[in-house]
Amino acid sequence: MKELDEQARYNIAQVTATMTIDDMPPDIRTLENLEQIAAGERTEDQIINEIIKEYTNG
Repeated sequence: MKELDEQARYNIAQVTATMTIDDMPPDIRTLENLEQIAAGERTEDQIINEIIKEYTNG
């Protein structure tokens, strides 16, 4: 994985804080997905489609 810049790390921290405040602390998979998006390794649509496929196939 690419090294994340300061802005990307800040953005992930903000998402994590917001989710925690809303009583939905992110799990490790969510954090990994956020890091991959921030690093440009995967897009939001790719991750969404993988999650949909996972739950559609049971």
